[in-house]
Amino acid sequence: MNITILPEPDAPSEPRPAATVAVLRDGPSGIETFLLKRSGKAGFFPDAHVFPGGRVDLEDADVPVIGGAADRARMRVEGAAAFQVAAVRETFEEAGILLARGEPDAAARAALQRRELIFGQAAATHGWVVEADDLAYWAWWITPTAERKRYDTRFFMAAVDGEDQARHCGQETVDSEWIRPADAVAKSDAGAMFLAPPTYITLREIASYATTAEVLAAAPARRTPCVMPILGKTPDGVVTLFPGDALNPSDDPVDGPTRMRWGGGRWHMN
Repeated sequence: MNITILPEPDAPSEPRPAATVAVLRDGPSGIETFLLKRSGKAGFFPDAHVFPGGRVDLEDADVPVIGGAADRARMRVEGAAAFQVAAVRETFEEAGILLARGEPDAAARAALQRRELIFGQAAATHGWVVEADDLAYWAWWITPTAERKRYDTRFFMAAVDGEDQARHCGQETVDSEWIRPADAVAKSDAGAMFLAPPTYITLREIASYATTAEVLAAAPARRTPCVMPILGKTPDGVVTLFPGDALNPSDDPVDGPTRMRWGGGRWHMN
């Protein structure tokens, strides 16, 4: 395949720290995960189905965290606790799921979404306690340097019971659903659901597990290389090359396929 690497800008933008969470539950036919559909007006992957997540706020570093030290060591980033807090905060803001000890509050969620309240204040008022051991660090992705908007994102897993109240915010996200990971991958392959490569690959990974307990048990032993793809062009379109590919060499390659290509409005693994 003839591939031309897309040139980097003279001054690539600095990736913004971010966190995202695959929220899982055990359904009648296996694991289910909660996916949100981004608004078509979103500045990053419009119309994509995504896990809850977003940028790490400066104030996230001020929120007390219990547990999670082993994952912070694996994350290889200064201020790792802020990523854990951001994962909890963003999941509550975007999906209404509170991954902290305590009772969720709809008014607090709305105030957080409007940026009228910071998470630390809400946690202190409502007695929420962030127990980072309830999050399982899973992966590390950085947006390619050729992209204008870039994020340095840590992916987490979290298991919940039920969560029938989970719903999208109606602003940044316009739809949501609980879905089996394998079904989401199949929808993407059929062109019925748009998934960005990190989401697609993460869904493929967790689809191989039978229960949420198995996913959480597997997380601590996972390799978490820094996955920063390189973008290239072929006569048929765009291809993304992961660390370990011949055109994206790395001392810490990914485990699994090293290329995805864009065509027909979706990403293909082959």
